[in-house]
Amino acid sequence: MKTIKNVCIIAFISIATFACSSDDDSSGDTTGDNQAKIIGSWRYTSSTTNGEADTLNDCDLMDTATFTTSQVTFAYFEGVNCEDTGSESVNYTINGNNILLSLNNETFTSEILTLNSTTLTLKDSDGGDVYTDTYTKL
Repeated sequence: MKTIKNVCIIAFISIATFACSSDDDSSGDTTGDNQAKIIGSWRYTSSTTNGEADTLNDCDLMDTATFTTSQVTFAYFEGVNCEDTGSESVNYTINGNNILLSLNNETFTSEILTLNSTTLTLKDSDGGDVYTDTYTKL
């Protein structure tokens, strides 16, 4: 009788452990999580083209992207003293792991590779080339 009781306890623990996996409550859609995580200001920190690191100058490393709930503003710096050369605001939406930017009646899509409390990495493709841009949360 003790053996049957132990087998039942082990079976119950096994069923409870596997039945309560963390992905049971998720549909796989990360839109809401990504929308909340992306809000704020991000500084440009690195980029690659076709897997090769791009050389960024001091001014490039001052560029920022600031996300609100529906718009992103890119600020650019150039010149000898890295002068603020202006900014550009674009409407965006997030759909799962994609961010869609709307500019001049065109939509551009970037894949979100990493988005957490400190790092945002986006991947774009254009003309057969693959670009990744990484930002650090300010």
